[in-house]
Amino acid sequence: MAPRGMLVAVEMQELDGWLVVMTLNGEVDAYVAPSLRDKVEAVLEGGAQWLLLDLTAVEYIDSVGLGIMVGAAKRATARGGDLAIVCSRPNVLRVFEISGTKDLLNVVPTMEEGRERLEAGRRRAGGGEG
Repeated sequence: MAPRGMLVAVEMQELDGWLVVMTLNGEVDAYVAPSLRDKVEAVLEGGAQWLLLDLTAVEYIDSVGLGIMVGAAKRATARGGDLAIVCSRPNVLRVFEISGTKDLLNVVPTMEEGRERLEAGRRRAGGGEG
């Protein structure tokens, strides 16, 4: 278990030339927020429109971390894309439910569902079959 306030890792990969997957591990709180915000902004400024955040290994998220994700979703949408979040831990999922952001952020339990949600959005936006 990571010490409080430690984002253990952010791994990134691009799939099929259109989808960027960011895998987070550890805790997403005010201590790591600036670093995470910088990484997300760099991905979006690099031209990404479709972003899938894998939080399956995230143990904790606070309101600051949640704010970063809402901001990332808004920026992706402004670029003609969207964001989805994979989350299966009940305590982390509860943050999205309580805040009312579960639907806004396309929070789903599996990577497959996240990718399907973004592929459907991409087709609606005229971006191809995915």
